[in-house]
Amino acid sequence: MTPGSISEYIDQYDGEVRQRLLTVYEMIRTAVPDDAVESISWRMPTFKLGTEPLFFFTGTKQHVGFYPTPDAITHFSAELADYGTTEHAIKLPHKTPLPTELIREIIAWRLQQLPST
Repeated sequence: MTPGSISEYIDQYDGEVRQRLLTVYEMIRTAVPDDAVESISWRMPTFKLGTEPLFFFTGTKQHVGFYPTPDAITHFSAELADYGTTEHAIKLPHKTPLPTELIREIIAWRLQQLPST
């Protein structure tokens, strides 16, 4: 069954994986503008501002996938050298501590890239 909300998505997981997803969720949720919309898109928890995707994240058996846009991954490539990355994703392995400060920096940088209204 496809979850209908981010909370339902996270509730599918147990233990440490669930806690890591909750941590990422709370970091994003508290940083995004009040008019950002939470949803499930592409089967992933998603935050959008209007039609602009801000962040996606996922849980897997091996890692949390964090999708802050390709520009953010490029901008933070040096800091992300110890993590698996693709053009769109950062893989945060469960076997290592969650890099909360780096995630906060990426979130802040991404939000600074939004056009002013």
